Amino acid sequence: MKNGNFIAAALVLGALVSPALTPASAQTALEKRALEKRAEIEARYGVKDAVVRYDTRADMMKEPYRTGAEYFMYPMERPEMTAAPKGYKPFYISYTGRHGARYAIKDEVYENVLELLRNSHDAGKLTEAGEDLYRRYEVFYPNVAYRGGDLTSKGQEQLHFIANTLYHNFPEVFKGRTRAEVLSTPVPRVLLTMVCFLDEIRTLDDDFGFTVDTGRKYLPVLEPNGSKNPYRTVVPATKESKESAAAMKASRIDAKGFCSRYFNDVDSLERNYGMFTFEDNMRSIVMDIQCLDDASAKDNMLDIFTPEELFNLWEVRNYNGYLFWGFSPLADNRSVTNNAAILKDIMEKAEKNFASGEIQMDLRFTHDTAVLPLVSFMRLNNFGAVVNDPDEVKNYWRSDQIPMASNLQLIFFRSKKNPEILVKVLYNGHEAMLPLPEAAPSFYPWSAFKDFYGKLISEIK
Repeated sequence: MKNGNFIAAALVLGALVSPALTPASAQTALEKRALEKRAEIEARYGVKDAVVRYDTRADMMKEPYRTGAEYFMYPMERPEMTAAPKGYKPFYISYTGRHGARYAIKDEVYENVLELLRNSHDAGKLTEAGEDLYRRYEVFYPNVAYRGGDLTSKGQEQLHFIANTLYHNFPEVFKGRTRAEVLSTPVPRVLLTMVCFLDEIRTLDDDFGFTVDTGRKYLPVLEPNGSKNPYRTVVPATKESKESAAAMKASRIDAKGFCSRYFNDVDSLERNYGMFTFEDNMRSIVMDIQCLDDASAKDNMLDIFTPEELFNLWEVRNYNGYLFWGFSPLADNRSVTNNAAILKDIMEKAEKNFASGEIQMDLRFTHDTAVLPLVSFMRLNNFGAVVNDPDEVKNYWRSDQIPMASNLQLIFFRSKKNPEILVKVLYNGHEAMLPLPEAAPSFYPWSAFKDFYGKLISEIK
């Protein structure tokens, strides 16, 4: 839709909601915030559907753990919420969230590195720095042995914090009898994430009740791209995206340079393990240390990488993520549009629950592979950015913004004096921006929300 049409839509919405809700003076500012930022970025940089251009390198050099991307920790912050328009009170919450902080994805990541270092030590194939790494890793390993993929104690804390913040931000939803419908993927770390969230709400609200279900049946509306989804549509990478990803990796990664610091026979390493595999495994292990309890994280091992190596590894992984879960011009984007099924179900459940009044919360617990393409489909903040230059992707679409426990919250408000329902959009607890007119900062008319996303969903082939 053209910007002019959006602005026209904003004027129509101004007629739908009361003058007290959206005064003329405020409407102009809202149009600029919600719509013109995108037009300004496109005019200046040629990037569609972005609201800001980041200085990503500077951000990550200042905060190296951001290069961990999927391992980056949730911002334990309580930002001030913009007040609702006069007369509006929250009455319904839809929450879709990733599991909390976890260990590296599989036991094999930890075990294979230990076996490699041990065998290389026995064979005399470690450098002095490699011997030091081996000693440090042997001390570290018992903290993570047989925990691959599990939720960490910090992950549990994150979900208690998120639920507690949600409760205190929107206490009106929890007044009187409150009921939730809860779905989770059948993965232990996700199920435990769900338990922590519900436990916190139950501690705060004696009248809180819920129904829970899990299983492959629900993956179409929890994790459409998940390999266990019985209705999954496999999306092969295009030839152009494969070539572009390979070129990015070739220009950024020097696995031989990294491995040569720790092994005196990199040819043998390449044959038996893979130099890039070792570097990438160590990146996973080191970046995940931020997810562990303090006793397990005494040696963060960040020093085994240079800041530039960490940044380059992140950029390559981030670019691959963009090709698969963003609106890359080189991909067919079905891995994004597949996740419209989640949003469609959220919208349908909301309408049903509004009508019945029986359910006040719709809670979904899932993975980054669902949350990330969902917010990309929604064009939330910068996630819908269409970037033509591979070197510029890092400055718009950033995987460090899908941290552990990342979540999308849709908070619904209503007024006794106005029939228009408003929806407040929060991403990781912060007010977020969508590409449609606002009725107030971070508040969108539900009718406009449904029309906009309903049309996008109907156009999916």
